[in-house]
Amino acid sequence: MNHHPPFPPAAAAVTTSRPSRISLLSTGIAGFDEILGGGLPAGSLYLIQGLAGSGKTTLASQVGFAQARSGNKVMLLTLIAESHAKMLNHVSNFDFFDESLVGGQMQMLSGYGALASEGLRGLLRLISAELNRHRPAMLIIDGFRSVRDSGPSDLNLSEFMHSLNSLVFTMHCTTLLLSPVEGNMPESENTLVDGVIELSQYESGMQLVREIKVFKLRGANHLLGKHVFEINQSGVEIFPRFEATATRAGKVPGTSDRYVSVGIPSWDKCIGGGVVSGSLTCLLGSPGVGKTLMGLHFIEQGLKDGQQCLILGFYESPERLLAKARKAGMQLDEHIDSGALQMMWQLPLEMLCDDLAKRMLDNIARRGVTRLLIDGVDGLRSIVVQQQRMRPFLVALTNELRARGVTTFITEQLPYFRESRPQVDPSSSQLYENMMLLEYVVKDDVNRRQISVMKLRENGYDGASRLMNISDAGIEIDGLVTPLPAPLADGR
Repeated sequence: MNHHPPFPPAAAAVTTSRPSRISLLSTGIAGFDEILGGGLPAGSLYLIQGLAGSGKTTLASQVGFAQARSGNKVMLLTLIAESHAKMLNHVSNFDFFDESLVGGQMQMLSGYGALASEGLRGLLRLISAELNRHRPAMLIIDGFRSVRDSGPSDLNLSEFMHSLNSLVFTMHCTTLLLSPVEGNMPESENTLVDGVIELSQYESGMQLVREIKVFKLRGANHLLGKHVFEINQSGVEIFPRFEATATRAGKVPGTSDRYVSVGIPSWDKCIGGGVVSGSLTCLLGSPGVGKTLMGLHFIEQGLKDGQQCLILGFYESPERLLAKARKAGMQLDEHIDSGALQMMWQLPLEMLCDDLAKRMLDNIARRGVTRLLIDGVDGLRSIVVQQQRMRPFLVALTNELRARGVTTFITEQLPYFRESRPQVDPSSSQLYENMMLLEYVVKDDVNRRQISVMKLRENGYDGASRLMNISDAGIEIDGLVTPLPAPLADGR
């Protein structure tokens, strides 16, 4: 009977004492710490998995360089035949790469020979010796699947994972294992680590979206579910799923009894003085009926009142919007020059909705924006790739705007042709406090515009349809589309 442990006792190799409370290690990657619940619990063992091309090496290298740049030693151990020079060459195009750190704070090592010639025992011996020699704060092992592919028994592999986990824990060395697999499998590589993070890709038609998911993370309050990320010049940038962060934040919008003008005095008069400050208003209407122009009136009024304003548009470019405003007697150009008005515009094509929401809310927070025009909601809906996310994403976004006290107008387009009452998303009523319907109507054999209120929270109004004229002076509300019957002589 063999009384000796199959692998060297890791704890005997070092004398490092471990702090009583687990500290969190910042990854240095935008959005990553947020989904991890603040960072990686330091001194633990993590498996980062994903098929070829999913971004594992880029993610881990970026975390490693961030640690090295902050003064910590990092060791990169590869278990594949690929040379360090080739791997470094692959990440050298990213902004996070710093050649001056290589060979100093960033140590490179190959474990391929030890694994091939001495098996798991030899590999663990090599890792233990190098950790004792360099005392790195982080160890990255690339090609970890080679450990299983070397053909150990399940028992030997489990014992190796136990020993490795014990070693890095004792050395207080945060360790990332990179493996080209998918799924939370009941294997020792998954079960005997402190965290499993998976990178994958979601395909919708011809569009491909990168996703990241934290299966488990011991000692951290991480965000559940999938989140999207992209790899750009700066490296990996992760966007926590907006509805997940909103759920965690749990913001409760306040109430207001203050009314703000919509910028059209004749319409303010019809709706009791305007809309409640901090509310969301949907301008629902046919193409070309004047929704965007009404939104521009709303923005102009905010600028006249000295407020910071923002327009998020998807179809009409900023130049076209400014020209449209000029034709209606509104001079918005000077407010662009002063910075009181900014426009975010982009085509609703292949982009991440979480990225757009983040940039818009950052703009609102940075500039103290109190009036926002989103033109229109169809653009937002079209960039939500996973259709099941559409409603929760909009619920989270509108609640965030409401909680920040941003009075918002959102345009929504009806079909060109319809037979009866307009068909709208049933959830729209829950998204907006106010809904105004803009339509065409034939009056005296002339095609005219009309406007009516479908919903107006905390305000007195009548639901009558009124004629809406557009001229060089902008929008003006005229009389009723169908005049009310004259009162009878006895007053009835």
